Amino acid sequence: MVETMTAPRIAREHRGPTGGRNSASQDSLDAASDALQSLYAHLDPHAQAEQFLEQVCKHAVDLIADADMAGITIGGSDSTFRTVAATHQLVRTVDSIQFRLDYGPSVTSSRTGTVVRAHASEAHSRWPQFASAAKAVGAVSFLSMPLPGRDRPLGTLNLYSHDLRGFTGADVALLQLFAVTSSYALHSSQRLDIARKHAMDLERALESRGVIEQAKGIIMGTHRVDADRAFRILIQDSQRSNVKLRVIAQQYIDGAIDPRQATNKPETN
Repeated sequence: MVETMTAPRIAREHRGPTGGRNSASQDSLDAASDALQSLYAHLDPHAQAEQFLEQVCKHAVDLIADADMAGITIGGSDSTFRTVAATHQLVRTVDSIQFRLDYGPSVTSSRTGTVVRAHASEAHSRWPQFASAAKAVGAVSFLSMPLPGRDRPLGTLNLYSHDLRGFTGADVALLQLFAVTSSYALHSSQRLDIARKHAMDLERALESRGVIEQAKGIIMGTHRVDADRAFRILIQDSQRSNVKLRVIAQQYIDGAIDPRQATNKPETN
């Protein structure tokens, strides 16, 4: 079970008279370091990856004052996208809009492998339909960070803001730290999924072998034939009926097939 954690929230950077922002203070960097250490310390190796990614998103919003919501999307091999973690249901709503339109900050970042940062007016200029629809649910500025993979990004870590002014360069630097953490979790999850699939395949193979061996024994006992001949009879039945070998074997065990009526059975002694 992933524990709920809190991180010190970095105050929105001071804006000067011209609207510029100062760089993040040392306190901000210390807070980021503390937050990441907390994430690593609470990473439960037995937890689902999506649970951990939810915590990454929550920490990112807690830490970066310019962020009001966060989410993580991943892209499939068929170029489709889905949201695997979000701090608010509105994140999934905004994501579904850009997935449907097939353009927007997350889609662009994932496909180009680049950081995408856009304040309100930039978003309307780059993705007018998406920006208008997203604004209707409260998201006006965006920051999307690709999650590094071997050949292409695994997906993106996305921040959403109600602030028209958008995100800063300091926000980008902080989000990069969370992106690395998210990428690690996704890689670990994928490796675990592969291991689980191999284990399930092996388990099914062993189960099939046991069923087939039992059916062979029934045929051998009925017709006084050796194991090779019994196996060939099973194969003949499988091919004739166009049914998988394991299913045919199970039918012998269940009595659905009378072993005395086995296909091309040899002469009994």
